[in-house]
Amino acid sequence: MLELVLLTAVVVAAGELPAAPVVGVMTFGLVMAIVGHIARRNLLVGLGIAVLFMATAALVLLAYLDFAGGDSFDPRPRDPNLPPGVYP
Repeated sequence: MLELVLLTAVVVAAGELPAAPVVGVMTFGLVMAIVGHIARRNLLVGLGIAVLFMATAALVLLAYLDFAGGDSFDPRPRDPNLPPGVYP
């Protein structure tokens, strides 16, 4: 568990994690919570929900860091008819 926390801290510091692995971790947490409900194990339900919320928080934090960094690619098409200065 400590390794996972350290890995998450390194990834958050890098700020270049694509969304797919985070969504995978969120899915894992959701499945873990569902299996915990089926097995009637409160610890498994709690761990699944904790993993789900931690992955959600990591996704929001990484999206903010990418937005604040300003180095991300803007996928919107540029309109040549707009005046200069509309796009940074």
